[in-house]
Amino acid sequence: MKVKFLSWGLGFGSVGDWPTCFKKPKSGNVRAVIFAKQSERLPGKHMMDICGQPMIKRIYDTLLCTGFFNDTLIYSKYSDLDVSGCKIERDRTQGTLIDSLLSAIAEYDEFLAVGGDLPLLDRKTISIIVRSYHNDPIVAINPDGTVEPLLAIYNDSIYDDLLSYSRSSKRIYEFVGKRFRHIVLDSEFSSKLLNVNTVEDLKMARKLAGCREV
Repeated sequence: MKVKFLSWGLGFGSVGDWPTCFKKPKSGNVRAVIFAKQSERLPGKHMMDICGQPMIKRIYDTLLCTGFFNDTLIYSKYSDLDVSGCKIERDRTQGTLIDSLLSAIAEYDEFLAVGGDLPLLDRKTISIIVRSYHNDPIVAINPDGTVEPLLAIYNDSIYDDLLSYSRSSKRIYEFVGKRFRHIVLDSEFSSKLLNVNTVEDLKMARKLAGCREV
């Protein structure tokens, strides 16, 4: 099932309230979990500067300031990641993103998964994902059709299926694309889903974020 979202008023109440027009999460304890592992294409990217703060700190603060989550944390494969003001939990898995997701589901049950390289993610985009959640796992679909497994809400209802799938394949995009409900974002949100994987991506992110040139 696909849901198309255009640009329209979001109709939220006070900050911190789960949108009242939708069911509350099945556990009532949805977290925001930021996934971070060392990048081969752009080593150390999560700590690179975006408008005066580390990229991953910017993402953390954006999630925290929405008030939608009872907990916000970084789930990190870095053994020495230290970001001031951020809660960090160690991801001790040795495999792919699927293994990290399975570990996080076992630990946290229900969470919004966010990539640690999405520095332009904003409250409005997060709000659309949150308000679309009816206890079934959902995933954002980029305006160009790309599935975004690290802008998705996971819960323990898919743990067994994901574990079984992981024994024969590690292609998370295929699993999420088939198993999750799709939230198709309008073109307005394309820049908000910019993944920083190269130096050119980093330059673009800084430009779009309005960072002052040093």
